[in-house]
Amino acid sequence: MKKILAGVVLASVIVYAGGYTLAPDGTYVSGDTATLAPDDSYVGGDTATLAPDGSYVGGDSATLTPNGNYVGGSTSTMTPDGSFVGGSSYQMTPDGSYIGQ
Repeated sequence: MKKILAGVVLASVIVYAGGYTLAPDGTYVSGDTATLAPDDSYVGGDTATLAPDGSYVGGDSATLTPNGNYVGGSTSTMTPDGSFVGGSSYQMTPDGSYIGQ
């Protein structure tokens, strides 16, 4: 049990130079902190904000995107795969997903 717990703690602090963090569940989030939201998802930043659709986003505000999803922050940007991320730019993570910057 101690080995598993140590792995979770270590995974929560892996920060990559590109501005994203590997969360304990294996997802990548924007920024240098992965915060556990009440729905057991991880969001980037120090705050998990409840969006109007019941999802959680990182940051202090939630922005509705053209495809009907919410992202953290006050702006959204469309990525090459057609998804939207919070922020004015995006970055591809090692798993092929995109995060906002």
